[in-house]
Amino acid sequence: MGCLRFIVRVIIVVLAIIGFKSIGGIDFIKNLHIFEKPSQEVLIEKSKMIADFSKIPDEYEIDRTADMLGYKGVLAEHKASGQKLAVLNPDNKAILTKKDFSDGSVKKKIDAMNEKLAYQYIRFENFKILKHGKFNSMGQSIPYIKYEAEVTNLPIKKIEGIIGVAEDKEKNSKILLSAAQSGKYSQIITEEFFNKVK
Repeated sequence: MGCLRFIVRVIIVVLAIIGFKSIGGIDFIKNLHIFEKPSQEVLIEKSKMIADFSKIPDEYEIDRTADMLGYKGVLAEHKASGQKLAVLNPDNKAILTKKDFSDGSVKKKIDAMNEKLAYQYIRFENFKILKHGKFNSMGQSIPYIKYEAEVTNLPIKKIEGIIGVAEDKEKNSKILLSAAQSGKYSQIITEEFFNKVK
């Protein structure tokens, strides 16, 4: 009886596909272009609400503009290396500030964020700050930390990168991120990208 029910279901699915195809459904879906990635021009235009990415070099590509981890943001990639870069616009402007980098509270805040993710399937463990530094982006000096962390439940076991913060006149923060597999991270790639973001 179970085998017969399965065969009937398969026949219904096949008939539905044939019927959908016969009324031009496949051509209709192709014309929707729902599976195509938008062009770089469209993505750069959509990302203007976060920052101006129109001058980034050709070796970088905007992957998407979307809500990431509850923040509005722009995710980009260095095409040759696969290094990821992002600018996040958090709703809570106090989540991370420039002051946190100068008064030493950046580690405490990042550890607190990590604790909130403690029960997530994919999360950071053994988060270490390797160094502090600054670079220029968005017309200002950006304080950052270089970090290294272990990642659970991903093929990559360890990553490294930077976390930095830009602030506007109202002290609203934008979080700048860059990450790559440990041993493959490049600060040159990071700064070349962010130096062109306005």
